[in-house]
Amino acid sequence: MNMKAAVLGSPIAHSLSPVLHNAAYQVLGIAIEYTAIDTSIAQLAGRIAELDADHVGYSLTMPLKLDVLNLVSARSSLVEQTGCANTVYRNMHGEWALENTDVFGISRTIRRAGIESVDSAIIIGSGATGRSALSALDHLGVREVTCIARNRDSAGRIRSQGEALGIQVEWADFSEEISLTADLAISTVPGSAQDQIVSKIGARQGLPALFDISYSPWPSVLGSHWKEHGGGVVLGGIEMLLWQASIQVELFTGLPAPVEAMRAALSNGLPTT
Repeated sequence: MNMKAAVLGSPIAHSLSPVLHNAAYQVLGIAIEYTAIDTSIAQLAGRIAELDADHVGYSLTMPLKLDVLNLVSARSSLVEQTGCANTVYRNMHGEWALENTDVFGISRTIRRAGIESVDSAIIIGSGATGRSALSALDHLGVREVTCIARNRDSAGRIRSQGEALGIQVEWADFSEEISLTADLAISTVPGSAQDQIVSKIGARQGLPALFDISYSPWPSVLGSHWKEHGGGVVLGGIEMLLWQASIQVELFTGLPAPVEAMRAALSNGLPTT
């Protein structure tokens, strides 16, 4: 009998998580059926209640990464630090617990691009992924961060997180003139919301390295503009997706993830347009 796992979120039809996870379990020879289940915030408590001995866990995407903390008490230090989680799994004590594998996904992607340390950075967006980006930057030694966001309250949460980590975080509104003086910019906003950022950047040259966490379509509006105006390295979110999923596979199975098999499956599963 197959064990069960799923990615939860809404909308969820576009998710590539089933492609990644099912490729991994096939290579590992483990009978886990991983599906995508459309789940709203109102439905999340019911999904958590369904977890039983036949489940190995859930992956979580938006809009669930914050609200799940109200439903599962066991959690890692990274979840405490960021205030968000993207994974529900059974820990060594047999409890359902929360983890944030996005932090590893972000830091691993940046390091694999040859960026081993970051002194100053820009985070565009202040949601759950923005929080994870700050913790990833902490692992890279960042000292100063500008958070560009519309929502002052959520940006304030990132600022508080930065204070706890010893990182100076300043807030800038989208309506203000955007300074791009930094070692690295990380965009956590979807491609559909990038036009305003592009208009603010204008024709400026000599942009820093960019990590745009969006991945479909790729290149994104922001990524294309960045390259056209002499930006540094431009990274997309597909590597982050791979690496965060690899840790989820390890949490669900206790085995090393077959990363290259997952990468191949992901490449085949990406939209062609």
